[in-house]
Amino acid sequence: MRLVLTSALLIAALTSLGHAQRAGDPPARHVVLISIDGFAAYHLRNTAIDLPNIRALAAAGVAADSSETVFPSVTHPSHTTLITGVTPRLHGVVDNRVVDRRTGERFHITNLPRRESIRVPTLFDAVRAKGLKSAAFFWPETKDDGAIDDNVTEVFAADGSADPKAVNPALLAELRAAGVPIDSYYAFYDDPFAQGAADIALTQAAAHVFAKRKPALTALHLLVTDKVQHEFGPQHYLSAAALTVADHCVGLMRQAVADAGLSDQTTFVIAADHGFVTVPFEINVASAITEPVLEGRVRWHADSWYLFAELLPAFDRARDGPVLDRVLTRLKALPGIARVIAPSEFAALGYPDYDTNIYVPGHHIVVAEVDTHLSNEPDKGGTARRTRARPYHGHGYLPQHPSMHPALVLSGAGIASSKTLGHVSNVDVAPTIAALLGLDFPNATGRVMRAALR
Repeated sequence: MRLVLTSALLIAALTSLGHAQRAGDPPARHVVLISIDGFAAYHLRNTAIDLPNIRALAAAGVAADSSETVFPSVTHPSHTTLITGVTPRLHGVVDNRVVDRRTGERFHITNLPRRESIRVPTLFDAVRAKGLKSAAFFWPETKDDGAIDDNVTEVFAADGSADPKAVNPALLAELRAAGVPIDSYYAFYDDPFAQGAADIALTQAAAHVFAKRKPALTALHLLVTDKVQHEFGPQHYLSAAALTVADHCVGLMRQAVADAGLSDQTTFVIAADHGFVTVPFEINVASAITEPVLEGRVRWHADSWYLFAELLPAFDRARDGPVLDRVLTRLKALPGIARVIAPSEFAALGYPDYDTNIYVPGHHIVVAEVDTHLSNEPDKGGTARRTRARPYHGHGYLPQHPSMHPALVLSGAGIASSKTLGHVSNVDVAPTIAALLGLDFPNATGRVMRAALR
């Protein structure tokens, strides 16, 4: 019986298999970490979405009610937390695209070499330190990462397309010779109507490498679910179909593990970086922040839900501080504004201070409600909340909001059977994987999810 099926029989059979392994399981020797971009906890709870492989793993293992990502809840900070076990305050990745305040250059953080983008050790480093092998497939922030043995790197060309030139040519040649359509990944990348085919090709590459090298850690990043939800919204039927495609990719990896005879030594971790929400409203804050005395002393940056106040060198706390405080109070009173985050609150948010990270855009953050975006457009009306010309479908909001909570499933070797966890945290994923593989991973601030382990 093939494992890539969509039936209740599959779920029942694999649940039984999970129980059968409890008596004399060997420890985990392999972890397959699959990140399904934008796979919200509420998607997993939606039984109308066809997810036979993921639900089978959950039935045989452990599923969280929800998990908590990081601030901001976007792909690259979140994925870096999944692989480091620390928040952006420590690992340094604060957004997907960043601006270097020293040079004014704007670029994608994943295009930096890994030693420049991530400030702390990763699971890949820990695997290498133990003399084991790892593989990564479009996992963020892995450019030029010497700790990874096989790496289909997430790097972008100047036009924003995925760049195959960042991948070892020998690996691409091997995949092509094996019949893996890896070139279709780059041909179809970023097309919401074709990304599913691209992800299947990428998964075939991961399955091939697993069969040939049997890495201790395989990290696979699937994007179809993010692309489609951005385009059509999280409740659209095409978004449900995209999640089913991602589930099929999970099935392909499960089949590869079974074909290698390693099911009883392998743990699957099905994770996500963030949830998704639709934003119908916007507020133009330009008139609310206009204060002539602050010109040249405070620079404002509007970015989706956030307005950052950057204090420039000319800013004088004694002279300008009271004026800034009045502006922030005025903003906080606007309908559609949720809160103002002061510099002293950045640590609790897991976000770096302005002075410690050159990519942090400001010292204060004004946060809108989850259904509202902020803009700064002088001479374009007052501050009344208005309906957007087109709703925005996306993510990046405060990680505590339920719409941003990712799904999380652990199953296989070393994992408890048929168990449900409550609300957990993505910062705990890396230390849990390290424990499963017996890795030394002392820099993680997250905790091992002992309740998930057998």
